[in-house]
Amino acid sequence: MLSLIKKEWIYSLKRVSRIIIDLSLFALSLIISYKLRLEHNVSTETQGWFWNSQLPFVLPIVLSLRLLFLFIFQIYSRMWRYTELNEILELTKPIFYSSLILSTPRIIGLNAYNQLFVIPLGVIIIDSSLSLIFLSFARLLRKWQITKRTIKKRQKANNHREKKRTLLIGAGQAAQELVRKVIQHPELDIEIICALDDDERKQKIKISDKVRVIGHINDLSKTVADHNIEQIIIAIPSLPPNQIREIIDLCQTTKLETKIIPGVDQLAEGKVTIEKIRRISLEDLLGREPVDLSIPEVAAFINNKTILITGAGGSIGSELTKQLVTNFSPKKIYILGRGENSIFQLSQELSRLTSIPFTPIICDIRNYKFLRDHITNISPDLIFHAAAHKHVPLMEEHPMEAFENNVIGTKNLAEIAGLLNIETFVNISTDKAVNPINVLGNTKRLAELIVNTYAEKFTKTKYISVRFGNVIGSRGSVIPIWEDQLKNNLPITVTDKNAYRFFMTISESAQLVIKAGAVGKTSEIMVLDMGNEVNIDSLAKDFIRLSGNDPDQIKIKYTGLRPGEKLKEELVGYYEGTNSTKHKKILVIEPKEFSASSLLNTLEELQQLSTKSDKITFKDKLFEEVKKINGLEKSIPVKV
Repeated sequence: MLSLIKKEWIYSLKRVSRIIIDLSLFALSLIISYKLRLEHNVSTETQGWFWNSQLPFVLPIVLSLRLLFLFIFQIYSRMWRYTELNEILELTKPIFYSSLILSTPRIIGLNAYNQLFVIPLGVIIIDSSLSLIFLSFARLLRKWQITKRTIKKRQKANNHREKKRTLLIGAGQAAQELVRKVIQHPELDIEIICALDDDERKQKIKISDKVRVIGHINDLSKTVADHNIEQIIIAIPSLPPNQIREIIDLCQTTKLETKIIPGVDQLAEGKVTIEKIRRISLEDLLGREPVDLSIPEVAAFINNKTILITGAGGSIGSELTKQLVTNFSPKKIYILGRGENSIFQLSQELSRLTSIPFTPIICDIRNYKFLRDHITNISPDLIFHAAAHKHVPLMEEHPMEAFENNVIGTKNLAEIAGLLNIETFVNISTDKAVNPINVLGNTKRLAELIVNTYAEKFTKTKYISVRFGNVIGSRGSVIPIWEDQLKNNLPITVTDKNAYRFFMTISESAQLVIKAGAVGKTSEIMVLDMGNEVNIDSLAKDFIRLSGNDPDQIKIKYTGLRPGEKLKEELVGYYEGTNSTKHKKILVIEPKEFSASSLLNTLEELQQLSTKSDKITFKDKLFEEVKKINGLEKSIPVKV
């Protein structure tokens, strides 16, 4: 109790001392302002009158008014040791408003009636400027003292720590801010030795007292050898992804640990923090431009809308939810999923991430009644349908489950959306639906056709399907498998040296789904540009290197293609055509005509068969019906 009272007393004393300092600085500023304004522009007699009579009279008024506005704008709720540019800018408010009141008598012409009360405008202007300078200087001086003292303490406590000799690639704002952070935190295991940059204007410049730009990025290998570098940090967040890939490839030749400051789109308020420096990831190697979500159609599509996301607990669904609440201003979000744990985890994350209202819903999309009750109650404007079974080998073993979830679940949602006149229904599909040879692909192809069927039936609802390939880092991707294998000292498994896949990041996939949903027209199947196919074997070797290991020392085991897998995936079937759009990275499939009534009859037949037959019989029937609908019952040239 005594300790608490003592702390409160010390805090109050410090606050009073800060007030006294500010008042002293205000007084000094006013005195200097009178001297500067009047000394050379009026007679000695007039100057003496102002100096001897007006200043003592207005001084307490000015100080009181300045202090009052400091309290009004809660300036003393901020600690001087943490002063940044925004705190300095906050000081302009009390000074401006108090100066405005002080100048009012002169502005409205009271100087003819009361010379003693009216302060010259020149004095007020000078005083305002000096007050801002003095108060800013006092706070920055205090911050400098505290920072210097803290750094010395940290240096003393960490003199025994070994630091990694680090080279920076880049000498721009991000690099300079990073150097300052490292200096302020000597407890880190980073010692920045030098920097490389291709900008000729930055050659030989100093980033700090000890860090200088000593060459170009192509000098990396020589610089590493000459300066005994142990670690590389890429600090050019504004660099295009293809150039980042080139730099990463160059860094990998050194076999040193390489870290990166993420792109400017990932840096909050443009500030570089130590925590945001991370190891190079496979996402950095994809080398694609960030998605532009700034077009007006996207904002109009999302803002002030009530949105339902199915499969929200999954990789795509959860990322889609986070992109919506961080980049836009929806009215409310409903996150629906069958797994309570994943929905709970997403709820916890959203609670920390946003103030936008959201509601979790536990529901199985195969249950039509419960699903319709929920959607009727929440009345969403938009539905993003991300719920699906996606693991190819597992679905080969459980075709009826895949059908019920991916086909019947989609049918339930699409039908309810139409019956309730939902504004837009976006179905997330996959490249496996193209020339499908597996259960997943066939069920997702049926889901696409269902969406188009209801687009014709319910014209008040816009129905869109969005098709893309593998999402790197998602739960269903190969990356978590490799991570587990590496952790347990097991061989890295690759299906085939000649296997290729389309890859995109989770963030990119979610952003493109939002954009496609905004710009697409009803019944369109939107194809997302996935860039070039990636060789799985090369990807595995990149993964090993980025994990800090030598590919020559880690065994890669080739297992052969699993049931239902292709050597190469496709985004557009040979029986389909595409049209380009005005939006980069998005193409539109020319839909193949089919009989809607025939499709619905097929679904009913398959649903009945799923409860009566064995899985082999059901799979054969599923594949046969999808081939017929695609017009491929005679032959289907698939790359396997």
